[in-house]
Amino acid sequence: MTRRHQVRTLAALGLGAPLLVGLGIGGFSQAVATTAAPPAQDAPAAVAAPAERTGSEEDTAGEATAAPSDVFTTGSQEFARADRSTITAEDVASQLYGYAADPSLSDEATCTDGLALDQPGAVTRCTVIGWSGEQETYYGYMAPAGVAEADYWLYFSKDAPLPEEAASALNDGLNGTGAYPVWGEEQEQPTSLSEDVAVERANFVLDGFGREDLTVISVEGEVDLTSTTPVRGTAVEDGSGRTVGVTLLPIPTGGEAPAMMISIEGP
Repeated sequence: MTRRHQVRTLAALGLGAPLLVGLGIGGFSQAVATTAAPPAQDAPAAVAAPAERTGSEEDTAGEATAAPSDVFTTGSQEFARADRSTITAEDVASQLYGYAADPSLSDEATCTDGLALDQPGAVTRCTVIGWSGEQETYYGYMAPAGVAEADYWLYFSKDAPLPEEAASALNDGLNGTGAYPVWGEEQEQPTSLSEDVAVERANFVLDGFGREDLTVISVEGEVDLTSTTPVRGTAVEDGSGRTVGVTLLPIPTGGEAPAMMISIEGP
């Protein structure tokens, strides 16, 4: 039903947004993405999504929690208006549609709520429905952009919400984020990074999304690119010499070149 974009397109970022028609279904305010021009933005409703428990990762209570089968980002985005810091459910659905749906099969994308930068940890539940009725579930998150030229990034996890620690790395109300592939096309691509290699790759990622002013100097452990386990690190601001905390969050991509999100402490 769905199509996958190569993770290296994280650097391209930006497809035409489809027309979004709001529908009220079963008591939920949902947005359906089809194919035309996007509407104006309005403030979103409060958002919340329950964690679904199946069996793949252990939480602190010893219970098994579901792990996402895929994690990806639609990249750096700007708000339609300078005085806005929110996007509607329709906006979220349009960005998901561009990356996860197949217009040739008449797929539709819906999301239950919008997202706002001033709601750290907020998540909206989304569904992509194929022409045959097959459904895929995604969870959408907003994070502030780590560069001046953009406002925010959207991240999506498929089949299950992100673990709490990973979701917290996206947005604590101060940090800015950005993501980029971990490896160049011609490089070997191991999935486990030693601390030294993680430092090197983190700087590659920072340069990739436009933060050449920061240099990661240390990472507090190995980085597993097959998980969504964040790893803390330290960076230095090149001009001032100021020390800045960073968090490295792997973005597993189901058989494609892995990416990494870096959350930069602010202000």
